[in-house]
Amino acid sequence: MKGKWVYDYKQDTDGTVVRYKARFVGCGYSQRAGVDYHEIWAPCPARATVRAVLAYAAAHDLELDTVDIKTAYLNAPMDTEVYVDLPEGYSGGGPDTVAKLRSALYGTRQAGRLWGEHLCATLTAAGAQRFVADPTLYLRSLPDLGRVLVLAHVEDLAILGQTRAAVDAAKATILTRYKGRDQGHAATFLGMRIFRDRERRTLTISCPGLVKGVINAFGMAEAHPAKIPLPPGTALTRTDALPLDDSGRYQELVGSLLYLAVTVRPDIAFATNALARHMSRPTEPLWRAAKGVVRYLAGTVSLGLQYGGPGELEGAVDADFNGCPDTRRSTTGGAFIYHGGATSWSSKRQPTVACSTAEAEYIAAAAATRDALWLKKLMQDLGEADRPVPMVEDDMVCLALIANPEGTGRVKHIDTAHHFVRERAALSEVKSHYQPGSELVADGLAKALAGPALMAFRHRLGTVEVGEPTEQPTAE
Repeated sequence: MKGKWVYDYKQDTDGTVVRYKARFVGCGYSQRAGVDYHEIWAPCPARATVRAVLAYAAAHDLELDTVDIKTAYLNAPMDTEVYVDLPEGYSGGGPDTVAKLRSALYGTRQAGRLWGEHLCATLTAAGAQRFVADPTLYLRSLPDLGRVLVLAHVEDLAILGQTRAAVDAAKATILTRYKGRDQGHAATFLGMRIFRDRERRTLTISCPGLVKGVINAFGMAEAHPAKIPLPPGTALTRTDALPLDDSGRYQELVGSLLYLAVTVRPDIAFATNALARHMSRPTEPLWRAAKGVVRYLAGTVSLGLQYGGPGELEGAVDADFNGCPDTRRSTTGGAFIYHGGATSWSSKRQPTVACSTAEAEYIAAAAATRDALWLKKLMQDLGEADRPVPMVEDDMVCLALIANPEGTGRVKHIDTAHHFVRERAALSEVKSHYQPGSELVADGLAKALAGPALMAFRHRLGTVEVGEPTEQPTAE
């Protein structure tokens, strides 16, 4: 297998370079399945898990620290016999000499999985239990110190505890086994800036550095800010317009917007997902629409999601009937609020064409139910009470279809998979209620909203303007 040097730099949440890095990596694309690798996986939690854990920390006033493991993959032994060319600049050996890998080298296909299993073995040996809902989350109970949660994203670990002593004990266990940086109180995690107000028990996440990076990368630092990401009624459709000369530029921009949309900016989720449907053949109107989203970001750089205070998990689902002008498929929008802020959301075109508004809403409810059941299991792992997940919906016919399975005449053509919501409602795992569309938190995930409606939508998601950090770490 070939290898090469990779040079990179690490930035903080403001985009400032804080460290330069050089790493020798293997060219994993040359590996063969079943020969020099078998399983592929990396310990990366779902974004919803990260936000739910941070919301839980805020509401329960937990201590929250982060640890960065140095060269994490190299701690795990290689599971198969793999040879790699010697690094460029290495003076030992002859021209035909190769090196046998003893450790999981960065770039090899199985390295992430091997590191994840090695970390799991270390934590479970120390008494931690792996969560069922998300295998990157661990719980450890320490006598006289309380519970400790460890959330692993490859080499970045977030450690939460009921007491400062519990967090310090968990960090000592990890840093005794691995070389790492104790970064103390969490100011950043996974590119997100974290602000806490311990007195009010709130925690706010934002990505101002990433937003500014997107704005500057596409030369829009001086652009006039827009009030909405996408005007209502905008038809993002395949047209006879000539494709862009540089489609890669469009793909790069929409990819950056999608990352923000799934991390801390649900307010641009609908617009970016609509733009992402045209990655293969972007046109000038689509490019202008994408830049319109950037102009909206330019006016909302400091917007973030705030969690804290009382609040159990609750969901909302909506659908825009036949919203896609090219395929006539509807768009599903769903959001789940936990401790005052959005922890999970989606805006996605449905897999089939719906024949009515009620059918589109029914299909959307089935998709949201799957998310609700997973979040319900995650909440139970965190220690929350087992209770039905309330979900609000703005279509009375859809609610009747969920509650009355005998009404088969109007739904006999619907795929069996979508009737999943009926079964789970009958088992009292989810509980659907009516709410007017104008008050529905998922409204802006199914269609573009005008200014006042967008402001109300953002408020229901728990978005706030983020200022300077207010937390001052206190010693016990």
